[in-house]
Amino acid sequence: MHKLYILLLFIICCYSSVSGNNRVTVGNITFKNAVNDPDPAPNADFKTLVVPIKRAGNLIVIEATVDSLEGNFVLDTGAPDLVLNETYFRDYTHIEDNEATGITGGLTGSFSTVVHNFTILDLQYSRLTAQVTDLSFMENSRKIKILGLLGNRLFSNFALTVDLFRNLLYIQKLDKDGNIPETERVYCDRFLVSPFRYSNDIIFFKGSVNNYPLLFAFDTAAETNLLDYDKIKKITTAMQVTGRSKLTGVGGSDFEVIYAKYDGLIIGDRMFMLNRVLLTNLDKMGSSYGYSIDGVLGYDFFVRGIFTINYVKKEFEMYIYTYQQ
Repeated sequence: MHKLYILLLFIICCYSSVSGNNRVTVGNITFKNAVNDPDPAPNADFKTLVVPIKRAGNLIVIEATVDSLEGNFVLDTGAPDLVLNETYFRDYTHIEDNEATGITGGLTGSFSTVVHNFTILDLQYSRLTAQVTDLSFMENSRKIKILGLLGNRLFSNFALTVDLFRNLLYIQKLDKDGNIPETERVYCDRFLVSPFRYSNDIIFFKGSVNNYPLLFAFDTAAETNLLDYDKIKKITTAMQVTGRSKLTGVGGSDFEVIYAKYDGLIIGDRMFMLNRVLLTNLDKMGSSYGYSIDGVLGYDFFVRGIFTINYVKKEFEMYIYTYQQ
């Protein structure tokens, strides 16, 4: 069971994405000469948009529509923009004949395109640049039809609040100061607030474990937390190893993951105890993000409470689970 769980996690994390300098990387796929022209702002005729969440394992899934095709999309803060599943969008227009290369060599069927009608309920985009690649591995592992991934850039002018207790996603407009208007606030019992670095359209947190400073990426498509075992050797003595596995990843390369538990994770001004984590090599993930990272904060972190990402103020908040109005 552990092996299956970690393999699913590894595959999903491999498709975390960054962009910049005419290169876009979606996991182990690099799009050369990618078009980075800014897309127009969406039409958002609402103050607060409430979107139902469906769950696929530890993945956050919501429904959206591309042109006339409606289906499931994974909320993925490890991706910069919209990623479409090649299975359903292979016939879309290719832009600038982008060449796709992966860690193990050339790949086919991956390209950039433009979508002219994308909607999440009352949030409507008339033009979106998107990357198209094979996401069949994600469908097969979760036995659910997945049309694509929703990356950060789609929500760059909003605040997102995720309530996994009630399975609701709130997309909210911000005032001139970048705040959620007080009349629109859904949750008020805040126990964590932390600034974040927003670079290459990816969210990064500064944190620490047992007073050892670390840089984390925040990825809602990572099904657990990750730490790079080469970069945290100074704190491994404070961790309790609970298991090990050797797995074969994408491209056939073998790698080891170590299951561990530890206390003393600090994000913002809060300490988190009883943390579950996988220790493995994160060099390739760091390369895709554009930064050398020490870890990834995934499901085992954000499931602890309701959380808000304010993309304008670059601020992360977390609220305790209570029956709030």
